[in-house]
Amino acid sequence: MKKILILITTMFLFGCNEKTYTVSDFENNKELRDEYNKKCQNGEIDGDSLNCKNVFDALISIETPKHNPHAWD
Repeated sequence: MKKILILITTMFLFGCNEKTYTVSDFENNKELRDEYNKKCQNGEIDGDSLNCKNVFDALISIETPKHNPHAWD
């Protein structure tokens, strides 16, 4: 019985892990950025998750003059 419980718990924990993307991943892939931004905004993903933080950082980074010199014109 204990083995079954451990197996189910392990499967659950490994099944819940979502790939974590970096800020650079989001900066370089508009489709990925838009997908995760939408998921974070509508609550599909917890707003405190690392992916949400990274997508928001990427959005801010893209809008700054470093990446877009005319962003603040």
